Formats: sequence, C-alpha cells, structure tokens
Amino acid sequence: MLPENDTLLQGLQKMYATVLELPEEVVTPDVDLEAELGLDSLQHRIVLARAGELWAVDTGDSESPATLTLRSVADLLRRSDSTTEA
Repeated sequence: MLPENDTLLQGLQKMYATVLELPEEVVTPDVDLEAELGLDSLQHRIVLARAGELWAVDTGDSESPATLTLRSVADLLRRSDSTTEA
C-alpha cells in the first residue's frame, strides 16, 4: 500500500537521488529526471522495482510517463496500485 503523497514523494526523492548519485535537494518534485538530471531507462527501472517491492505495487507492465518527474512517477505508482487492488 502506498503512503501519503508527501511521504511517497520523499521516498522517491531518496531512491532517485541514490541511483543518480546526487544530493536529495537536487531531485525536486518537478525536475525533469531525464532531461535535467541525466536519468537513463535502467536507473528508472531500478527505482520502479525498488518502489514496487517497498510498497507492494506491481510496476512490471507500467508504461512510464513522457516526462519523468517525482510527481509523474508517484501518479504512475498510484495508478499501478489501484490496478493491483482491483
């Protein structure tokens, strides 16, 4: 089950900062993770896998948003979570 929105964003912030090897404060909710921070698809999949394990959400068939931000990934997880619960 996913946590409240602020907690979810903080968790994603830590995960993306770790895989990108950047300070957490650089990874803000609306920064474009690919264009501005250099996130690649493997790093994104690693975070999705960790998030899926941590919050028991099936992210395997999830299609990633066109622009990757913490907010768009949180929305993706919420959609995946509602699909998982159905």
